[in-house]
Amino acid sequence: MDMSLYRDLFVSESRSHLSAFSELIVHLEESPDDPAAIDELFRHAHSMKGMAATMGYDQIVGIAHAMEDLLGRIRSGEFQLFPALTDILLAGSDALARLVSGIESGDELEDTTALLERIVTFDPSDKAHTNPPPALPPQGADKALVTPAVPHQFRRTDSFKSIRIKTETLDQLVNITGELITNRYRMAESIRMADAVECREPLHQLTALLRTLRDEVFKARMLPFSFIADRFPRLVRDLARKQGKEVHFQLEGKEIELDRGILEEITEPIVHILRNAVDHGLETADERVLAGKPFGGTITLAVCRDKDHVEIIISDDGRGMDPELLKLKAVEKGIISSEQASQMVPEEAYQLICKPGFSTAATVTDISGRGVGMDAVREAVHALAGVITIKSQRGLGSRFVMRLPITVSIIHALIVQCGPFEIAFPLTVVKRTLELKRTEIRKESGGSTIISEDHSLRLRSLRHALYLTELPENDDDLLPIVICDVGGILLAFSADSISGQQEIFVRPLRSPLSHLRGFSGATVTGDGRVLFVADASALA
Repeated sequence: MDMSLYRDLFVSESRSHLSAFSELIVHLEESPDDPAAIDELFRHAHSMKGMAATMGYDQIVGIAHAMEDLLGRIRSGEFQLFPALTDILLAGSDALARLVSGIESGDELEDTTALLERIVTFDPSDKAHTNPPPALPPQGADKALVTPAVPHQFRRTDSFKSIRIKTETLDQLVNITGELITNRYRMAESIRMADAVECREPLHQLTALLRTLRDEVFKARMLPFSFIADRFPRLVRDLARKQGKEVHFQLEGKEIELDRGILEEITEPIVHILRNAVDHGLETADERVLAGKPFGGTITLAVCRDKDHVEIIISDDGRGMDPELLKLKAVEKGIISSEQASQMVPEEAYQLICKPGFSTAATVTDISGRGVGMDAVREAVHALAGVITIKSQRGLGSRFVMRLPITVSIIHALIVQCGPFEIAFPLTVVKRTLELKRTEIRKESGGSTIISEDHSLRLRSLRHALYLTELPENDDDLLPIVICDVGGILLAFSADSISGQQEIFVRPLRSPLSHLRGFSGATVTGDGRVLFVADASALA
């Protein structure tokens, strides 16, 4: 029998087991007496061993069996889980993951003989295992605590209630749905032009069916945040041990669902912020004690749903950031001028860390400090039609909030006219719209400003951003204004007119249009016109 026919299924199932396996090991380091977690670990190890044996993957069978034996000694009470034992179990999990990847790619599998010997001969009484690493601080900080905020739920899934669909198929379904929505607008325009009254009811029914189709397609693409979050406790644990810090990691809202495409794009930005939080955000144990703080620091990753948006919040109780120091460093590096620095409010100063090449780190480590990363984080968030807000307070910690749409392929947008161009602002960033007389616009040396809800906002002209000639000024004319919230900073843009709201299917810009500053995508309207999707932060 040709077992290669079942290879893809084996790889998929194995990765599901391994994801849960690593999370459970880290969970047990904090709660070693949790029998449900140990039993669940047994099931995952045993399932992998059984599947591998059926497929003839002897290396996976050997490691899974050895880890199963080690878990048996823990379950029998022979010894409890401690850092060195956690390390070797995680090393086994990593090796299994590499073997599975090798099987998927068809590459030659690595030699795991030495690791298998380490697992089989592991002796908890060996002082080399029980002594804490020299780099770790004293007083019981020989382990980085990872504390899930919500008790882990160990549930068996019913595999008969779901099927696996290729991601390419789901992507194609979204594209087809988007094209149908575009054609629906084209049909509506044709019916309006022909005054075909008899077609209005069928069009209304078609619109309702398309909305249902859109919702169902999106449901099929939705995945819980845990799809990517299960790796984060392990990441924080390993970084904390390497830094000699004790870190309590809290994870909230794993059940919140997002579009698979968003999860894939937001993973690396989250990883970067978490790495910065461990490396730069949290103080050493001695520094925390001197500051009157608990010995161990806390990092929280929380996800919450707000209608058709989701917020991913990463916060720490570390040293925080000094806005004046940030401005000083930015001036030194030539990123901003002294005049610009003097006019910046703290919220704007915190956004400086997202500038390319900006860093306040005194030394460069293999974790961070080269001034790259946060600019990529901001670009990734903006590419998803989202915004990132940064707040901080010296001595109390920092808070990063990424506000994203549930899905980015089909979005609701505000359409504005500017000369021959129509521009779509994602509603995720639009705060409000208003109309002002030109006499209500203040002219200052640094540019134009307006007053909105007792706030003074800098005004950007979309015509100027698009290199268009400004219209003749008439004091009695009302100037349409769009106010956007970009990372907690309100920005005002003037346009020629506001057309209204519309649901649009966003297409990425290809070369050479991909080099256009201030735009993240485009769409085609029902009558064939092109709308550019604005990136408000880049237009600022």
